[in-house]
Amino acid sequence: MGLPSVEELNRLPAAEAGTALAPLFEGAPQYVARLAERRPFADEDDLFEAARAVARQMPEDEQVGLLDAHPRIGADPSTVSTLSRREQGYEDGGPDPQAWVADELRALNEAYEARFGFRFVVFVAGRPRADIIPILERALHADRDEELRRGLDDVVLIARERYERLRGPRPLREELREAIALEVSRWMVGEIDDDGLIRATHRLIEEGVESPALLALSLAGGESGELGPAADRLMAEIGLGGWDTAQAGQLLALHAAASIIGEVSRPIDGARRIASVSGNAEFEALAERWQADEADRERLDEEIRRAAVELFGPPDDQEDEG
Repeated sequence: MGLPSVEELNRLPAAEAGTALAPLFEGAPQYVARLAERRPFADEDDLFEAARAVARQMPEDEQVGLLDAHPRIGADPSTVSTLSRREQGYEDGGPDPQAWVADELRALNEAYEARFGFRFVVFVAGRPRADIIPILERALHADRDEELRRGLDDVVLIARERYERLRGPRPLREELREAIALEVSRWMVGEIDDDGLIRATHRLIEEGVESPALLALSLAGGESGELGPAADRLMAEIGLGGWDTAQAGQLLALHAAASIIGEVSRPIDGARRIASVSGNAEFEALAERWQADEADRERLDEEIRRAAVELFGPPDDQEDEG
């Protein structure tokens, strides 16, 4: 089950946008219609800020309807949505193995609804149902208006968690995919060791890269030091499944050639790196000649630059002209 992006939501007709948002809020047609009217959303944060504002501002009868659209915590799993069943920890849709928990929650839910006139909704956040019992007990002593606001805010928290789960990992920007590919490739050709690769994953995470496979790789290794499977999963996640050492060397060689062309590195340093990571015979020979012939190094630098251009390929505009 997927969800449209915020940009796609903004382009949909109002009725279709409401239909797309409905699973996040257990249906609640009046509410999702109001939320769809608040488009366009600038981004996901804007979407859920609007969701919270709409929930708090609409008439109380609609607020109650939004809360009551959600199933009771501890309800019979056969009566709740797939999303709610997963959130409440029902694995197979069968009865709760802890019958006393279900009985206690049933009694507390009935008392809560009798006191406040709306359903108890809480962002479970992976907690066992037994852990909800003391929360529900405390809620019974809360102020009604305060509890209404809290429940509505938790509806939005639930919706955001659902949205992020259904949308899946965000596609990484091209420059972040390239950064990951370069670090893993450096490890594959032996430029960095296991510790160096782990440090690189930590740096990328600190820079804000959101990737389940990157996080898994950052935690991999341990006593065995076996990073291969985790690195393979990361490369597959960025669309480079089956990446091998030859491809890694070629990528690093192209990166080094770009550094020569852009005058980021000295020609000889780039040539040596290209020879090291890819075994390129032309650059090996150029590096050997440069080392042996001190008097002719300026001319050899130009040869290295020309070879880098040939390796990297012509600029896009020249390709188009061809």
